[in-house]
Amino acid sequence: MRSPSIIYLITRTHGRRTHLLTSESIKTISKSKSLSEMVDQLLRGDYAAEISKLPSEEVDSVRLEKIFLKTLVERFFTLTTDTRGNVKEFLEAFAARFEVENLKRVIRAKHAREKIEEQNLVPLSREHTLINFPALTKAGNIEEAVSLLRETDYASIDERLEAYRRSGHPIVLESFLDRIYFTRLWEKLEGMVEKESLKTLVGEEVDLRNLQLILTLKLRNLAPKLIEEMIIPVYYRLSKSNLRSLTQGGLEDFPEILAGTTYDRIAEEILRKSKAPAVNLETVISKRLYQDASFALKNLFLKSGYVIAYLLFCEKEARNLVTIATAIDLKIPEEELQRRLLL
Repeated sequence: MRSPSIIYLITRTHGRRTHLLTSESIKTISKSKSLSEMVDQLLRGDYAAEISKLPSEEVDSVRLEKIFLKTLVERFFTLTTDTRGNVKEFLEAFAARFEVENLKRVIRAKHAREKIEEQNLVPLSREHTLINFPALTKAGNIEEAVSLLRETDYASIDERLEAYRRSGHPIVLESFLDRIYFTRLWEKLEGMVEKESLKTLVGEEVDLRNLQLILTLKLRNLAPKLIEEMIIPVYYRLSKSNLRSLTQGGLEDFPEILAGTTYDRIAEEILRKSKAPAVNLETVISKRLYQDASFALKNLFLKSGYVIAYLLFCEKEARNLVTIATAIDLKIPEEELQRRLLL
């Protein structure tokens, strides 16, 4: 018999889904000619309370991004209040993606020797993270930042410092954060009653992140052995053998290696994008994940996987709104903006 708390969580999630913007709404908002026009279209939903506090002369893409991300974080953690036990632990582990994103932002800034402040991070309250981000942002370099993680779940990242120094690429450290995040999330998932519906999207995201990682590192000419060491050790639809073949083969081998898997078509698209800006590759990977989330919303209606699909749609909405606001601020052509949207 299904737990009443699971049924309650799924029921509540169905209600919360009605608060999300539709694809048509996102398309309409993306045609805004100014930030004030964009803001006007967001004053009838979950963003209204925060946006209405902004004086019109202070509206810019940075402040709007803060509001979009704050709403996203609140949506994630509001769900954790609807449950308890291992379900709550799993959802909290899933929400740790914000913590990981902030760590990546700090690492990139320290690598580039650029200043970073708390306002440049995803807004996480102290109740949602044990990481001392104020101290991290003030760290003098990557080594000092890593040393501040010794008493956290990310302590083992110091194992990658030497590889980072040799390669000179911060992605070596960023990928290890993903490895820690997804490994821990997968362990939490294994303890769930309805784990199969949850694996549908969590496993898919791991596969897609591994594909993106391998291609990105190959484009930067990192050694196959190092790439293999950096793979997230969770094997869903891509076997360990598949991933090893991808690391050892060339870019042109991707379609053949992935033939017969659910990723055969995306392999061809990735190959076409391999010489394009990295943002295009990220868009391809993200679109596939969010398409799968859309499928889950329609087909996992009464399953726990519906909850993860909803959270991914929350994430997609926030990313699209940030993309639109930034594009308007930077006067990016509408055609280019439409290509970047995750629809």
